Amino acid sequence: MFFTRRLAFCLIVVAVVCSLGYLWPFFFVLGYILLAVLVLAILYNFVWLYAHKGALEVVRINPERLSIGDENPVELKVRNTFGIPVHAIIYDEPPFTFQMRELKLEADIEAGSEASMVYYVRPSRRGFYFFHSVNAFVSVWPRLVLRRFKTDQQFKTAVYPSFFFLRNSQLLSVENRNRMWGSKVVRRLGQSKEFEKIREYVVGDDYRSINWKATARRHHLMVNENQEEQSQNIYSIIDKGRGMQHTFNRLSLLDHAINSSLQLSYIAISHFDNAGVVTFDKKVDTYIPASRSSLQMNRLMSSLYDEVSMFYQSDYFSLYEFCKRKIQKRSLFVIYTTFDSLTALRRQLPYLKRMALSHVVLVTFFVDKDVEELATEPVSDTLGYVTQMVAQKFNFEQKLIVNELRRYGVYSLLTHPEHLTANVINRYLEFKARHVI
Repeated sequence: MFFTRRLAFCLIVVAVVCSLGYLWPFFFVLGYILLAVLVLAILYNFVWLYAHKGALEVVRINPERLSIGDENPVELKVRNTFGIPVHAIIYDEPPFTFQMRELKLEADIEAGSEASMVYYVRPSRRGFYFFHSVNAFVSVWPRLVLRRFKTDQQFKTAVYPSFFFLRNSQLLSVENRNRMWGSKVVRRLGQSKEFEKIREYVVGDDYRSINWKATARRHHLMVNENQEEQSQNIYSIIDKGRGMQHTFNRLSLLDHAINSSLQLSYIAISHFDNAGVVTFDKKVDTYIPASRSSLQMNRLMSSLYDEVSMFYQSDYFSLYEFCKRKIQKRSLFVIYTTFDSLTALRRQLPYLKRMALSHVVLVTFFVDKDVEELATEPVSDTLGYVTQMVAQKFNFEQKLIVNELRRYGVYSLLTHPEHLTANVINRYLEFKARHVI
């Protein structure tokens, strides 16, 4: 049995009234009456809560998997089997790493009815987590005594890379999806050889695509229209080195890269291309061959949800040897990584150059927003000036890295983490439009 704050307040009132009886004896009588009423109310609460056969039944509806970085709903269904209305206070025990220390749900439930309570969890790390017991405290009017019902509902759930995007994207057509990501119309620099149809000539069409036989029959210009080449391999290569542990918006760069790679894979499969994944640090850890089967997204999510960094220095030589041995067909490599300096890039540049001879390589790395702000904010002292100069040097080196990669035929994408997915998908669509892949 637990006592409420309301009971403590009532006892204080009774004590104050009785103390006034030393000045005015009438208050002694009033205090005794109030004390008797309070005792009767406590007995009334005790009888209904402990002598009655009723109970408060709580069932937690756990999602089988949670999406990292998203608001995931957890529902509690509470049923009142007492014969009168009750007030319920629920304290759930989600995984302690979620840091939900003030999780408290309250509801008034009529006799024999059921209430639904929902709260949201936002995990910031992938892996397995445990939900523990549900503690329910119930009281009846006038809410002076609480009875606790503890339900052991331990449940193991897995936190996966963000899959809410995939669920929402299934409702979008390919054309709408392209507009959603803000991709621009890109002038086609090459020609696909997969014929689709003949249509009328419009200004801007390539003269070499004119179909002269159809033109002679229709007496105006007709052109052959070719469709995008399909069944191309798109590999997301994720660096799990120690540099990818920097955090942004509660998620590490590794988590941003995994989320983006899943979304890119979904878009690639929607465009009838083959999507695959490679993860590496000092060696290649995960390899999912490129495919566009209906089960490919499940394979990718199952392989990426428990990927962690062991804080090793990334070995690009091992990556190059593995890709040379396992991936023979010309593919698009989207490498998610980070470089702290131009010197760090030059150590890995020979292997990137060799991969670029056989494949289209897009190196994606990140802008440090904190450093970017330091480089532009006003300063008023020597320490601030020195800090700003270091930040500006770091930003300038990132631009040098982009130029250095371009010199050797390696595409690059320097982006903020929050814009990573949109920028990567736009580059993929641009490569498709320009027939780079």
